Amino acid sequence: GICTPGVVVAAKALIEHNPNPTEEQARYWLAGNLCRCTGYDKIIRAVLDAAQQMREEAAL
Repeated sequence: GICTPGVVVAAKALIEHNPNPTEEQARYWLAGNLCRCTGYDKIIRAVLDAAQQMREEAAL
């Protein structure tokens, strides 16, 4: 959807700022992005999962 680019940019900025964000931090950083097609829970989960995967890859 039209919100995807903003979500991706905000998520990337969050993970660069804090590689291990909490759910509360993810919700705060993504708060400026309006999405009418979801309840945000899956988006937040995806951001936290991506952060975890990036940490694991960095540890290799």
